[in-house]
Amino acid sequence: MSDVLLDNQTGASVGTPGAGASGIFVDSTAFIICTKDQNGIYRGRSNNCAIASQGAGFASDTYVTNSNVLVPSFGVQAKTKLAWRISVSKTGAGVAAPVFQIRIGAAASTADTSRVSLTGPAQTAVIDAGVYNIMATVRSVGVSGVIQGTLDLSHNGAAVGLANNDASAVEAASSAFDNTALAGLNIGLSVNGGASAAWTVTQVHVEADW
Repeated sequence: MSDVLLDNQTGASVGTPGAGASGIFVDSTAFIICTKDQNGIYRGRSNNCAIASQGAGFASDTYVTNSNVLVPSFGVQAKTKLAWRISVSKTGAGVAAPVFQIRIGAAASTADTSRVSLTGPAQTAVIDAGVYNIMATVRSVGVSGVIQGTLDLSHNGAAVGLANNDASAVEAASSAFDNTALAGLNIGLSVNGGASAAWTVTQVHVEADW
């Protein structure tokens, strides 16, 4: 048996500590170690990654396997941060502008609701490989909550397969939505590489700071 054994708890069941103290608990929804400070602010970290390649595919909207993290029992907070890194290779097929969607829901699939949509630069008919970086920040929590997203691409050079230009940063915010009850839902990514795209996602890493 472990030297230290902590019962899993919901954030709500952990009382707010007095001044100068913080509570430590294992969240019973996301199974991560979290803290709760004297101001009632929770802190915890989740991560996920793929252990196998996905594709070739992505000619239609496709959920990126293991791009999802589970929202803990206390939900999201203002300043909750998420970051994805996706390593992609493409064939000479496909010239559309790829669309990345941050989705939230119970299915961990394209059935989940898209909350942020980020459209990258159009591709060219050239073989290429690169890394897409997606950042998201919860700006506010409430019945009109907002998430800000940013997409950036690093690849083999300007005017090659994954982009037809060297300016690859894209930003978009969600429409206002009720983000007060997201506990237990997945936040993940889907990608539509466009008609004829033949992408292989070789790696995906996601981290969330709640």
